[in-house]
Amino acid sequence: MQATSELGDQRVSDVALEHPNAIRVFNKYNIDYCCGGKNTLREACEKAGLSTDPIVQEIRLTEQTSMPGTIRFHTWDASLLANFIIQHHHSYVKQSIPELKSLLEKVCTVHGKNHPVLFSVKETFNELANELTQHMEKEEVILFPEVENLFEAGLRPIINLNAPMAVMEDEHETAGNLVKSIRQLTNNYTPPAGACPTFNVTYKRLQEFEQDLMQHIHLENNVLFDKVRKKMKTIL
Repeated sequence: MQATSELGDQRVSDVALEHPNAIRVFNKYNIDYCCGGKNTLREACEKAGLSTDPIVQEIRLTEQTSMPGTIRFHTWDASLLANFIIQHHHSYVKQSIPELKSLLEKVCTVHGKNHPVLFSVKETFNELANELTQHMEKEEVILFPEVENLFEAGLRPIINLNAPMAVMEDEHETAGNLVKSIRQLTNNYTPPAGACPTFNVTYKRLQEFEQDLMQHIHLENNVLFDKVRKKMKTIL
């Protein structure tokens, strides 16, 4: 692996692509590698109030202890990647939204009086859920079919895909900010002392939802859209 200075000067998104196990470290320290992926690792660490050297050392350790067969998504074809995003990430979001809404309703009903922050968490999650539901529909109905036509059938897209991709990236940033708000409201998903099992499960599921969403956005912003933009340059 590169020396600390070299790795620290790489974009976070590139570190995540070249060293997939680094994502575990980024999740652990809330380092934004999707919407903030254009920042260098050093800049991202500074934003998170962290020193770069220990983070690099931990990434190195994950590389040494990683299991074989790590998925390197940047080597996938664009159409395969788009289908994976739909089948894996979109499906997860669609399944998780009603489950989390139900959990949040329960904890608000039972514990909201003593923990009023729960109402803010529920409101923010509902906003995030609405944002993602509309967002995924636009991708599945408009953008991703055009991507498949472009790469699989070699068809020139009906529209310039740079415009809808820019819109998707803006919406990704909105979703990323909402999930960060939930993390702050929940004190980094830390339930209060003596919290009941449902309270604990709700915070754990919210944390899992964030981690999945971060990889979801990373695969679109930094892998799929990059492939599409490069392809578009060859036909425009």
